[in-house]
Amino acid sequence: MKSMTGYGSARVSRDGINVEFEIKSVNSRYLDLRLYLPRELNFYEVVIRKVLPHAISRGAVEVRINFSDNREPALRLDEVKLLKYKELTDAAARILNQDANVSLEFLLQEPGVIEKTNSLNEDTQLSSILEEALRLAIENTIRSMEVEAEQTKKVLATSMGIIDQAIDGIEALSKPFKDELYNNMLKRVEELVGLHKLDSLEQRIVQELAIYVDKYDIGEELSRLRAHQVTFLNSLQEKGDIGKTLNFIVQEMQREANTLGSKFSTSKSFPLVLIIKEEIEKTREIVQNVA
Repeated sequence: MKSMTGYGSARVSRDGINVEFEIKSVNSRYLDLRLYLPRELNFYEVVIRKVLPHAISRGAVEVRINFSDNREPALRLDEVKLLKYKELTDAAARILNQDANVSLEFLLQEPGVIEKTNSLNEDTQLSSILEEALRLAIENTIRSMEVEAEQTKKVLATSMGIIDQAIDGIEALSKPFKDELYNNMLKRVEELVGLHKLDSLEQRIVQELAIYVDKYDIGEELSRLRAHQVTFLNSLQEKGDIGKTLNFIVQEMQREANTLGSKFSTSKSFPLVLIIKEEIEKTREIVQNVA
């Protein structure tokens, strides 16, 4: 289990090259990867988009790179272009009947006259540094997510414990409630039957009464809630991306809690049902932020 909230950075400086990666991740339903790269490193976007999803499967992730290259540049003078620009400026001067007084600085600034002989996307030295910085930044981000996840696990386990206590309280109230409901209804039926000679229907009425009272039985809901709790706590200990699993379990718990509240609502049980729903809702919000 990992939190989708995390931050990691890494700086690698070697051989005149300085590279710093910053990775920030926040909650998102899917992986939303946003890259902010210097123009010179645009070629490295493909590598990041290929590598990072293997480590971070969900979240709105921002990746920023700071880059400086202090190496002595490998430059080459393109003599053909230099002579061509000089030829063109001389021709322009003759047409305008002016002296061809063009500075060397002007000619050297023309596009393509001075070229770099090495391409950054083919620079193995730079590629090695980028790879190392990216790997370290991802490791630091994952470590941050795991630390956050450990705190989240404790909060989730506490919520499950609160829900368990509330279930115990509801379970203790359920049998007296059913007995009281049955006795009150039976008393009322006896009063109605006593006013009329309905001996042939009395047994049938009592049977219907039993069926009616049985509709208020919440044993199955409590049992399923407990089963979902156990599954939830066991899932917290699993490795890998379990956020979606936890979310599905919480949805099932929410469904059982709603049924429980509709079937069994008294002045004593209502606060306990409310506690269960509040803790489930809190849990649901939290698991939206884990992967």
